[in-house]
Amino acid sequence: MRIVRTAAGMLLLTIGLPVLLVGGALWTAMQHRDGGGAFSGRVERITTPGHAVVVPDLDALLRRDAPFTRARDTRLRVTARTEAGPALVGIAPAEEVARYLAGAAYAQVDRVSLTSGPLPVGVTPVEGTAVPAAQPAWRLAGAGAVAWDSAEVRGQRLALVVMHPDASAGMTVDFRVEVRPGWLAPATWGLLVAGAVLILLGMATLAWPTRRPALARPSTLADVAPAPATPPTAVLERPRPAWAAPTPMPVQPILAWPPHPSVAVTPAPLPAPTSPAVQATSQDVPLDRRPALDPADAGLAVEPAEPEPVGADLPGSADLATALGTLGSASRSTRRRKTAAGLPTDVVASPPVAPPVARRTRD
Repeated sequence: MRIVRTAAGMLLLTIGLPVLLVGGALWTAMQHRDGGGAFSGRVERITTPGHAVVVPDLDALLRRDAPFTRARDTRLRVTARTEAGPALVGIAPAEEVARYLAGAAYAQVDRVSLTSGPLPVGVTPVEGTAVPAAQPAWRLAGAGAVAWDSAEVRGQRLALVVMHPDASAGMTVDFRVEVRPGWLAPATWGLLVAGAVLILLGMATLAWPTRRPALARPSTLADVAPAPATPPTAVLERPRPAWAAPTPMPVQPILAWPPHPSVAVTPAPLPAPTSPAVQATSQDVPLDRRPALDPADAGLAVEPAEPEPVGADLPGSADLATALGTLGSASRSTRRRKTAAGLPTDVVASPPVAPPVARRTRD
């Protein structure tokens, strides 16, 4: 859509700018009209020893040198004056004018240039000695001036003749031409308005912001399509062999942090060594009937070991004891943690077994 708007905006600007420029040029030309609303200009003075000044084909001359004068709703006026006074100006068919001036001398106008100042003309003299007789049948004629609409001469072969009223030879003519284009003012304002509108439309089309398509939002929760239900995934349990170890119980984390550095695993004390006398006596006694040995009886000094302080004096010990107390004693890791924390493991430890004593051989 944005590409289409860009192309349309560029096309409107391409058309509107030339239209506006043409309208501005016509408006500038309108400023050169006289008080009566006509474009007027003086033609160079023409002097001829003949009897007349002739334009053999008026419509062809206007088509070639001043085509805008042939437009619709355009009126032209030619004023001519000789040294003797107003001249006779008439328009008649070109064939009749040619028969009227046959054999007579006259000046033929071939071209007119549109410039500033007096309009230059191209004149071709035609030699002759005859005197014109009866005048032709004029379509339009007047003393000193003649006016016509462009539609009256368009497409017709008519000749313009300027001469003395009595057709005497030798003359100097001063021409003045007026053009009143009735189409100029409406065309100028129309082009100006059209060009401005096209340019504004083109700029608005190019500057129009691009709107992204908005996603349709549901008005109620009922309009929201429910997500498709996912079927439950069946968990396949593999048969466990008989020799596989049981699954260990999950271990709860220690809630107290950081742990106290004094909480450590205390190894069990080793049994005290026995004296040789006791060893000799115990050789004859079976192992299952031997009494428990006291280190004091064996003459060994044993210092009582102070137990590790476990209780409320250690930070976090209550929480640790509570957390470990809730665990069972089925797993080895649980018992290890309880031992490290100084808690009872609910397992009765077997009494230490004395190492075997070597028997003394009798001599």
